[in-house]
Amino acid sequence: MKAKLRGNSIMEVLIALVIITCCLTLATVIYLNIQKSSLSFFKIKAMELAESSMQKTLEEHSFTEDTYKAEGFTIKRSVRLHELFGDCYVIRLLVFDGAKKKVAEFEATVKPNNR
Repeated sequence: MKAKLRGNSIMEVLIALVIITCCLTLATVIYLNIQKSSLSFFKIKAMELAESSMQKTLEEHSFTEDTYKAEGFTIKRSVRLHELFGDCYVIRLLVFDGAKKKVAEFEATVKPNNR
């Protein structure tokens, strides 16, 4: 007595491989998008730090260039005179992470109050 074995044709196997490949590709794209969105919290924290640093700069009237560290970030403050208005300053804050990669940028034009 011979046993009859049943199997799949090569076309069925190839179609299954194509479907599995498409599913894995879609899963990878979704995973990468989730990872990118988790970095937004990091960027929000950096932007919040830049805004608070700008507020501190305005309160202290410290319109000088400076680089300092805060909460794991490096903040570089650059100050220059406005091109059109000579009595105004353009203050630019760059926030870098630990790997010296720019995470956030904040720029404001201010007119200092005379004391």
